[in-house]
Amino acid sequence: MTGLIALALGLGSAFAFQPIALWPLMPLAFVGLCELIARAPGLRRALLIGWMFGLGQFVVGLNWIATAFTFQAAMPAWLGWVAVVLLSLYLAIYPMLAAGLAWRFGRDRPLALVLALAGGWAITEWLRATMFTGFAWNPVGVVLADTPWLNVSTFLGTYGLSMLVALAAAAIWLLARHQWKAGLL
Repeated sequence: MTGLIALALGLGSAFAFQPIALWPLMPLAFVGLCELIARAPGLRRALLIGWMFGLGQFVVGLNWIATAFTFQAAMPAWLGWVAVVLLSLYLAIYPMLAAGLAWRFGRDRPLALVLALAGGWAITEWLRATMFTGFAWNPVGVVLADTPWLNVSTFLGTYGLSMLVALAAAAIWLLARHQWKAGLL
């Protein structure tokens, strides 16, 4: 059941990206992701949660690939959706790794969990974009493009903005758990 919830959170989070641009959905999805990771009984479950979240986010966020296939005369349009799903199945490994790191370092310490998730998310986005796939599409930080927070990217960069989104969600999650000091920190 937690895997399906994580998938739904990932699907919902993708609507934070353009063209829908409901940016508050991303931090809210991360709040749910933090809770699911914190409740995971083991590393395997935490990895599954991260993978399902990533799968949902990428399947919706990469739908433009399927649309691009409709303009290729020599390829059937349905093949575009096959490409989106297969690519998403692979790319979801990166959120899976971030969730696994968060669980490993923070399974009993909520502050460590959120710091590991935020840092792990930014690092895995960078790895996805530079070292292993070269596929930099939809880093979480771009949801802040239409907000005043975009100016912070001058100092933090794209992946720093992703970490900022995760940390904002972490603060909300910690405050909801009545961890006032950690949440305000």
